[in-house]
Parts: sequence; C-alpha cells; structure tokens
Amino acid sequence: MGPLLAGLIALGLLLLLAGGYVRTNPRNLAKGMRRSGGLLLAAAAIALALTGRVAYAFLLGGGAWVLLFGTVPPWNRPDYGLGTGQPNDGQRTAGPPLTGRMTRAEALRVLGLEHNASEAEIRAAHRRLIQQTHPDKGGTTYLATKINEAKDVLTGR
Repeated sequence: MGPLLAGLIALGLLLLLAGGYVRTNPRNLAKGMRRSGGLLLAAAAIALALTGRVAYAFLLGGGAWVLLFGTVPPWNRPDYGLGTGQPNDGQRTAGPPLTGRMTRAEALRVLGLEHNASEAEIRAAHRRLIQQTHPDKGGTTYLATKINEAKDVLTGR
C-alpha cells in the first residue's frame, strides 16, 4: 500500500506543477484544484477497485465525480437503474416537493434584492450572479436556472 500512496502523492504533485497553478487567478486556481483533486480521487478509486475494496472505490469515485462534474454521481440518484430515467409511476422519491413557479419573494431572495427593486437593479443583480455561477465558469446548471427563473419572475416574463 506504501508504493501506491507514494505514487498518488507524486501524481498529485505532478498535476499541480504541470497545471501551471503557480501564476494564475483564484478562479482558475480553484477550478484546476478541483480537477486535480477529482483526478487523484479517481486514480485512488481505480486502485482500490483493483485491490478488491469496491465499497471504498465507490466512495472515492463519488467524490471524484462531484469534483469533476459538479453533480451527484448516477449511482447515488434515487432513479438510477430504472431504465426510464424517471422514478416509478411519476412519483418523486427525493428532494423538495414541486411547488410550481417560483414566487416573487423567492425570486427576490435568489437575486438578493429588496421588494421595491427596479428593473435595472434586477437586471444588474442577474448579470452579476449569472457571471459568477454560470456552468461555463465553474458553476452549476441548477444555480444558473434558478437565477434565470428569478429574473423572469421579477421582470414579468
């Protein structure tokens, strides 16, 4: 197990040095560290699977999946393996209840605005938040969708 651990540490250092993280901005540094950490966890998961420790491999694989893709691993989803991609009989098995369209109060909370915000303030808050949380910038599609929905609710679309 010692040589395996030493190899993983060496791989991690190589990724850090080869990635050019020494002279970069914080956003790219965080993205690169997430990617490097995900690759290290994936390598460790493969090593554990090869040595017969499958349960630990799934644990590390789930962590690697989250770091690399930013979503819940497919084997941790409640509808995994049903073939349809949907829970049985259209019933949700996990998560908050579906309430339909976002309310105005929820939209204001999402954008961090007061109840008397102008349309210009709404658009400015939307632009600021979407630039920070867009999936192309390292954010998640869930957050970007909620921010867009909040803007639509507040602007009457």
